[in-house]
Amino acid sequence: MQDIRQQAAKKGVTLFAAGPCQFCGAAVASGVEQCLDLFAGLAGLLRAERAYAEVHLFSVDAHALQHPEIHGTLNNHVHLLSLCLMLERQASAAMGTRKPAVEKFLTLGRQWPPLDPPPAGRRGSLTVADVVAASAEQRPALTRRWAEQVWEAWAEHQPWARRTLDRLTHA
Repeated sequence: MQDIRQQAAKKGVTLFAAGPCQFCGAAVASGVEQCLDLFAGLAGLLRAERAYAEVHLFSVDAHALQHPEIHGTLNNHVHLLSLCLMLERQASAAMGTRKPAVEKFLTLGRQWPPLDPPPAGRRGSLTVADVVAASAEQRPALTRRWAEQVWEAWAEHQPWARRTLDRLTHA
């Protein structure tokens, strides 16, 4: 991934280094960089918490869709397709699994429609900070709820995700 500052600058976004995360609203002191650090810390739980490892891809997609300003242009597409597969079509959310339809999408190289994100702060009330603060027993269910909230926040683009998956899985 490109440096987040470069990606944000390309999109005309100034990153704030203090206060809550400007994109998801996580209650952190050092802005989006601390939010990203919390997310990176979740990877450390993959070996320690087997139940969390089984739902980790929910957190990958939820976090990415709460922070689209610091990701590349196809980011929203891939993560929406992934959430649709997992939440509506019961694909695995375990780290290490790869969804064939998403892989196919990435290899097609087509021009996809812009998928404008919901306004910052309105992309689901749960954040990475909530998942990190949860107990090991609570974390898997909370991670799924986080993904469900983000999926609902992107409701405007759910029909696109469903149609695209239908085309990709029946092509």
